Amino acid sequence: MNGLNTFIGFNLRATMKKIEKHLSSRLDELGVTIPQSFILYCLQEENGITLKEIGTRTMIDSSSMTVLVDKLEKDKLVERRLDPQDRRAIRVFITNKGAEVAARIVQIKYEFNALLFDLLGEGNQKEFIHAINNLMNGLD
Repeated sequence: MNGLNTFIGFNLRATMKKIEKHLSSRLDELGVTIPQSFILYCLQEENGITLKEIGTRTMIDSSSMTVLVDKLEKDKLVERRLDPQDRRAIRVFITNKGAEVAARIVQIKYEFNALLFDLLGEGNQKEFIHAINNLMNGLD
């Protein structure tokens, strides 16, 4: 018997739990969750996109998106506005406070990426990214 660690899925899940724990502890000081940080990051890249566009980019389903944006809006990090061209569409805008938090999120994510790349070791980084992309694209 070789154990659960012989299964790639188990190892990926165990690794993601550790990544989430580490990243969550860093984001807690900003008062945001990992999914909320993805939303703020998207809005920093392109402000005023729709909830649907954010969901597609972050891979967050619409029911979760509503709850996450509600909390971000309550914390005055984003605001919703009706699209003047299409009243059915709701656009989300990052506030000044949200932009400050997003800038810190970017810094945290760069630092965390650097840590992960260090742990992978030089020479393994490109191959790892390639392998992860193969898994993501192959399982569509």
